[in-house]
Amino acid sequence: MLSVLHIYPPHNAMLAQYVNMLTNDSMIKSEAIDDVNALTLRLKDPAQHPDLIHQHGCNHPGITKATALAYRKGIRIVLTPHGELEPWEMKNNMPARNSMLKNLVAHSYAVIARSSMEAEELSKQGWNSRIETIRNPLITRTTNAEELMVKHRHIYQRVMNSNILELMDEATQDALKTLIKAGITGDERWVRPIDTEAVNWHHLLLYAQLEGVKALVERGILAMGIQMREVEITHSFLPDSYTPPESVIGKSVIDIVRHIQKQTSKQQLALLSLAELDAALRREDVEDDLLMQQLKAEKIDGFFASLLTVLNEQTGLDEGYMPCEPTENSETKQIRKIIKKHLEI
Repeated sequence: MLSVLHIYPPHNAMLAQYVNMLTNDSMIKSEAIDDVNALTLRLKDPAQHPDLIHQHGCNHPGITKATALAYRKGIRIVLTPHGELEPWEMKNNMPARNSMLKNLVAHSYAVIARSSMEAEELSKQGWNSRIETIRNPLITRTTNAEELMVKHRHIYQRVMNSNILELMDEATQDALKTLIKAGITGDERWVRPIDTEAVNWHHLLLYAQLEGVKALVERGILAMGIQMREVEITHSFLPDSYTPPESVIGKSVIDIVRHIQKQTSKQQLALLSLAELDAALRREDVEDDLLMQQLKAEKIDGFFASLLTVLNEQTGLDEGYMPCEPTENSETKQIRKIIKKHLEI
């Protein structure tokens, strides 16, 4: 069950009442703290870390500092300013205080406004594009406590579906690689068996969908004869620069490598392109010597050699299908970094 820790300033009866409504959601493990020292102490023990922290209000520096500590420890943050980031609220702040608030907003996976007007003001700041609006039943009759809980639950789920690679354990990442290879080859004999009970299928399939390889993974599942229940794929927050991966299937190896180089330069390399290059290199009509001559003529042979190392790691390309020796260098590390950060927000 998802665990959410609400933090809010002491001696604020309205915020306490608002948080109390949210902690009544039986579908989420919710707790609330209004003591900064208690939160700081709790953050020292990883066993007590919640999945995410929801900060309410922005006018308590101690709470904002504690939330920043939680962020540095890898806990995901949701922020509801409750009107405390309005321009007239911030104009008298010291620059250092506003800088702290800017970091808080920027590092939040979602910022929740209480009205469309507040959402518009938050959007104008340009500090975070992931702004959601949920009306407060304490100040309007257009909503109620039940709707408040449901809408927050949906946002929390989107937060926990975001930057999904960061959450994928080793068994799930290994299974993804295996299924991609099985999907490319269409034959389970090319891969090792998967311990299906150890795999987080929701994480795997969501990541595969966002990276453009879900159909390939499903072919791998079929090729390996894996029986599994249907997994519902829910929405996530995505980077502002994210675009659905573009398929280049059917293109020549040279064209695919050019495409990958272009994606890399734009910091937009998706797993789909790597999988399609893997499939292209396995075709029977690929002549290694001729291909390497063409790559050298295009001055992308060095990039290609670096790419082969990453292909082995991500799609399981065997050395027998590599036209040259794979290379480990700074360019290889850069390609890895871009893949890792592709869905990062």
